Amino acid sequence: MASERPEEEQADKGFTIADKRLFTREGARRAPEPDSPREPPAASPAPPPRREAPHAEEPQQQRPEPGAGPRRDLPPADFATLVNMLTTNAMVFLGQIPAPGSQQYMRNLPQAQHMIDLLMVLRDKTRGNLTQEEEQMMQELLPQLQMAYVSVSRQVG
Repeated sequence: MASERPEEEQADKGFTIADKRLFTREGARRAPEPDSPREPPAASPAPPPRREAPHAEEPQQQRPEPGAGPRRDLPPADFATLVNMLTTNAMVFLGQIPAPGSQQYMRNLPQAQHMIDLLMVLRDKTRGNLTQEEEQMMQELLPQLQMAYVSVSRQVG
């Protein structure tokens, strides 16, 4: 039933849909669109802090992002690191090693199975694209994790 007052009709149309993706379906970058009048004006960002060129005797230090906590050296973002992360999680859930934060042993077989399944998906999806070392790592780790899973699941009952 249509509304008798035009103000109510306007209230029903209280939102618009705007595509804010940066790229088109074809992969081309979109041109920025002007702000719509309904959106509140955005606060202008603060100018970036001025940086002086580092002195020759001082090494340049990286500053952590605010709220990021202390900066730690991170391992490289590569295939081996990803596999090791999933393997470590599987071993924690199998109760083979203590959990990193609490140093307590835990057992969660569904989670362990999920980690092993993720490694199998990774192996299947990367087949033919791995180096010899990466392929060998996958061939050695997966059977060991699967055997550990079977062993632990038999102990549980």
